Amino acid sequence: MLLISVMLKKVPRRNSLLFILGYTVALVVLGVVVVYIFHLGGGGGTHKIDGYIDLSLGAICFLAVPYSLRKKDKKRTSGVESGSTAFRSFSLGSMALLLNPSTYLIFISGLHVISLAHLGRQDDFLAIAFLTLVTLVTLLVPIIIFFVFPKRAEKVLDSFKAWLTKHKQVIGAAVLLVFGAYLLTKGLRILL
Repeated sequence: MLLISVMLKKVPRRNSLLFILGYTVALVVLGVVVVYIFHLGGGGGTHKIDGYIDLSLGAICFLAVPYSLRKKDKKRTSGVESGSTAFRSFSLGSMALLLNPSTYLIFISGLHVISLAHLGRQDDFLAIAFLTLVTLVTLLVPIIIFFVFPKRAEKVLDSFKAWLTKHKQVIGAAVLLVFGAYLLTKGLRILL
């Protein structure tokens, strides 16, 4: 929703690309740091620490459900309403990850899987890049729509934003519940 708000203001092409660049930088930095930390744990997928990591991530997913369902009356796009500068678009992209617990929790669980594969540094970076690309798909689709159909994009993106606004809590809670259940099950299998 934040990306669509950025795209519906002045200089949408530049600002949307800077937003996604900021989001990508945040994901890659998070990815490199978290994989490094997981490597320090030295688990191999069957060690108890890996089970505890999965259990913790699953529990955090469940704990984030109430946050996801809580009604947000404040507009998060207040900095976007008056138009976006290049720096603001990049910054909003960088910070948007922190506003979406379902994305970063799932991303971190993917990073845990990467660390369990015990790849070399180059392969770790390639795996992080691929996970980042997969994570960015939901942001790339509106940008592609805008770039391919610039005249009709505003109407389509505006209606999509309205739909997301209406259903964002349910979507976020459902994603957190599904991944939370998966991670708890996976963690329990390792520990038992």
